[in-house]
Amino acid sequence: MHEKEGAVIKSFCSWVQSNTEKGFSGAPNPRAPNFIDLNLSCQKNNYSIYSKRVFVMGIAWGAVIMISHIKRFYRHYKRIRHVRDAYPCLRDLEPTIGALCGGRVSFIPTEGGGHDYIFYVVREKRRIAVMRLANSRFVPSDSPVEKRLNGPRLRLTPRERVVREHRICTLCGPSGLTPKPLWLSHNHDAQLNSYVEGERLLTHVLKNRISMWDAIDRAAERVALFHAVAGEAHMDLSLMNVLADESLENLTLIDFELAPSPNLSFGEARLGDFLNLVDMAYKFMTPDDKQAATQRLDRLLSHTLPADLRQVSFSRFVSKLSRIMSDPVFRAVLSNRLHA
Repeated sequence: MHEKEGAVIKSFCSWVQSNTEKGFSGAPNPRAPNFIDLNLSCQKNNYSIYSKRVFVMGIAWGAVIMISHIKRFYRHYKRIRHVRDAYPCLRDLEPTIGALCGGRVSFIPTEGGGHDYIFYVVREKRRIAVMRLANSRFVPSDSPVEKRLNGPRLRLTPRERVVREHRICTLCGPSGLTPKPLWLSHNHDAQLNSYVEGERLLTHVLKNRISMWDAIDRAAERVALFHAVAGEAHMDLSLMNVLADESLENLTLIDFELAPSPNLSFGEARLGDFLNLVDMAYKFMTPDDKQAATQRLDRLLSHTLPADLRQVSFSRFVSKLSRIMSDPVFRAVLSNRLHA
C-alpha cells in the first residue's frame, strides 16, 4: 500500500472512530469498534498471508532448481557411461588413426549428443578430425524396417549410419557443404571426417550474434544447395546441426544419422527439411520471433523454398511438427503457402 493511501485510510478510520465513540451525538458509545486496531490487525494478517506465500514460492522455486540440477547430473552420468563404452574400440583404432593423421593422437568426446560415439581427434593439442564410431546397441543390424520407421523418418542400423554419412560427405565435402571425408573402416563401423572450425548456428543465435530468423534463412539457403548436390535430404536438419564460422558466412551441415522413410518422395523429404528446421528452432524463439512469423515464415516459404516444393503436400510431416502446428500464427502461414 502506498504511503499516501495509507494516510488517507488512517485518517478516515480515526474520523469514524471518533464519531462512533460519541454516537454522533456527543455521548460515548461503548460498543464502538476500534477501527484503527482493526486496520492494524488486517495489515498483520495480510503480512502473515504474504509471508506464507513467499515461503511456499521459495520452497517451490528451490525444488525446481534442485530437479534441474538432478536432471543435469543424470544426463552427465549417462553421457560418461555412453562414452566409456567406446574406449576399447578407441584403443584398437588409435594406431590406424595416428598413422592417418601423421603422429600420436588422442580422443576427446564432442559436445553433441546422438546415439553413436563422436570424438574429436586431437594431435599436438589441436583438433584435426572428427570420428564417428557406430553404437551397435542402437538399432541392431537385424532390426526390421517396420520397427525402424519413425513417421517420415527411418532409423538406420549402425553400419548404415556410418555409410550414409561417408557417402554424403564424399559428395558435398569438396564444396564445403559438409566436412570432408578422410577415412572409412573396412567393416563400415567407423569413419573419420575433417574438423570444421566454428560453432553451432544455434549457439550464435543464443549469443546474439545473429537473429533467429536470419539464422533460419541462411540455413535454409544452405540446405537448398545441399539437396541439389547430395541428391537426398538431411532428415534431421536444425540449427544445432549446422556449423558456422565467426563471419557467419560459411555454413557446414553435419549429423546424417536418419534417412527418409521409403514411403516419402524426394520432394516430400526435401520439404520436410525446411519445416523441421523451423519447428526445431521454435522452442528457442522469443515472443517477438514468434510474432514475426507472419512476415518471416511467409517470406521463407515464398522466396527461399524452391518453387517445386510449394506444391508438395506436407501432410506426412504434420505429426512431427507439433510446435509450429500448435501455434495459430505459424499454422495460418503454412496453410496459406503450402498444401496440407
